[in-house]
Amino acid sequence: MRIGIAVILAAAGIVATNSSAQALPACSVEALNALHVPDLTVTDAKTIPSTDKTPSHCDVQGTIVTKGANVADGLARFAMQLPDAWQQRFLFLGVGGNAGNLNPSANATDRASALSKGYMTIITDTGHLGDGVTAKWTLRPDGTPDMPKRIDFFHRAAHSVTLAGKAFAQGYYAAKIEHAYFDGCSTGGRMAMMEAERYPEDFDGVIAGDPMMSFHTYTARAVVQRAALSSPAAFIPPSTLAAIDKRVTAQCDAIDGAKDGLVQNPSACPIHAQDVLCKPGETEACLNPDQMRVLKSYTSPFRDRNGHVIFGPWAITDLQGSQGVDYTVTGMAPPDLSDLTSPWKADPKQAPHAWDLVQEMITGWLALGPNANVGSLDIDPFTNTVSDKMLALMDKTYAEGNARDPSKLKNFLAQGRKMILYHGASDPSIPASQSIAFYRDLAEQQAGFEKTQQNVRLFLIPGMHHCSGGAAPDQFDTLSAMEAWVEHGQAPASIQASTKPDAKVQHHLPLCPYPQQAHYNGTGEINDSANWRCQASSEG
Repeated sequence: MRIGIAVILAAAGIVATNSSAQALPACSVEALNALHVPDLTVTDAKTIPSTDKTPSHCDVQGTIVTKGANVADGLARFAMQLPDAWQQRFLFLGVGGNAGNLNPSANATDRASALSKGYMTIITDTGHLGDGVTAKWTLRPDGTPDMPKRIDFFHRAAHSVTLAGKAFAQGYYAAKIEHAYFDGCSTGGRMAMMEAERYPEDFDGVIAGDPMMSFHTYTARAVVQRAALSSPAAFIPPSTLAAIDKRVTAQCDAIDGAKDGLVQNPSACPIHAQDVLCKPGETEACLNPDQMRVLKSYTSPFRDRNGHVIFGPWAITDLQGSQGVDYTVTGMAPPDLSDLTSPWKADPKQAPHAWDLVQEMITGWLALGPNANVGSLDIDPFTNTVSDKMLALMDKTYAEGNARDPSKLKNFLAQGRKMILYHGASDPSIPASQSIAFYRDLAEQQAGFEKTQQNVRLFLIPGMHHCSGGAAPDQFDTLSAMEAWVEHGQAPASIQASTKPDAKVQHHLPLCPYPQQAHYNGTGEINDSANWRCQASSEG
């Protein structure tokens, strides 16, 4: 059952007005709990003075009882920042991985500007304690699924915290919220999409970056990891990945009209894994047969045993980097194949980040036992296929948390609400092909891209890894774009993007709404975004 904000405010005896001129409550546990917002308990409150980067605000932490969705009540932690100079705006920030903490996973540019813009911000751990990787919390002590915690993680906690957080903010300021937005990346991006699908009245607009809309991400990672663990010769050193990058970039960089080190559209790059197989006498910038099979698995679609695609491929571009394929999927050092439950036991820091997440899926979410590993799964890395039994188990386990069906946005779109999707074109954690497929399916349902772009726009960031990083122009402001769209009816024709100030190679160019992509005009400074334009890509 959904409970509206008006009901919560009335139950708390709070009347929201259009004015916040009256004095704010003291930033103390006692004063804030005196607002008597149902199901919300403040456990800590601190006044934070203004600095060069942030305005003065009240920093609050506490808990919210989560209810509904046909499971027992749960308890979610939250943290919120309440600026003294509030502009009647509400911003929910998503979290990453398997959650369990209060560390935001959202556009860094948006996060840095929110308080100064007068946003009240809030974040939740999604109803459990964890480090973002562990999935032990998904099981009860007897080994059965902890459904309240699972449902909280999937969608209930974010909704409950949204309702209570809005009621709290309106009680604190004695003024109504004019605009509410959700901003998240990775799991945070999935949270944004779940809000739009399940609770379309919660937010005027949602920003979903590199969203993990399908938990078959884990299945695909497992297949690639199985290929990487198939033989001692399958390990691809980071230096080899870097050499492959140079080879791929040299051939595909200029497709957008500029040799600037960025491949705008990896799907238009004609290089395949077989093309970098070492020829007789070659030893550099190429792969042996076992390594090639790993790259082929990574860059090929994943299918069921009947040949149907269940998950899209990763891009062959920008494989190496601080958050590249080695960091995410294949590891920084050769694995020990004698123990597939812990191949990097000698030095866990060399293990790929996704290894831990896949292992937690196997032992936690799927509850296959503490000794289960990718070698236990019914998957075939040489044909990139997954068994029907494995697919059925994944679908049963994660059914409530998947956000891959565009038809579920029907109510969100009918209400005129807005969504900005963005995805790193070279993301080695969650492939951009997933967001592209979702968007193309949505456009098919909406009778074309033109109608779809009235409410939903997708932006691909060339060279960007997962949520940031790579050689990419990964500094861009989606929050301002969303404000202009929702509050002033100005749809984002492009979003300006730049590299970090300390990047070795600077890039300044527009991000274009899919299926358009940025194309260099051919004259002028290549790193001046004024010399780029958005035009249809080969996929349009």
